[in-house]
Amino acid sequence: MSIKQITSHNQFMSIMMEEGKTAFVDFVSERCSQCKAIAPTFHELASKFSSDKIEFYVIDAEKLDDVSFEVGGITSYPTFIAFKDGNKMEESTFGADRERLQTFVEKYCSP
Repeated sequence: MSIKQITSHNQFMSIMMEEGKTAFVDFVSERCSQCKAIAPTFHELASKFSSDKIEFYVIDAEKLDDVSFEVGGITSYPTFIAFKDGNKMEESTFGADRERLQTFVEKYCSP
């Protein structure tokens, strides 16, 4: 499965309403070099872990600032947030650190 682009606040809210799912959301900025550097790793993890219960998304946080505000205000990029059943589980802002992103995702993909 691939990473899905969230393009509206309504789309984000409908994703958050889905029960029994874990969603990883990458909040990015078009101008962010670290976002571009870590994107291939996020895609690899999405290919490895995506299922009917685990989904991966990306949001341009500057274009959807209402979503960024709703999750607590995104102030650095990339910011990765794990949601389970619509609840924010954890937020990480570790830049383009491949190993930390993998650990972050694996933490919520374990049975």
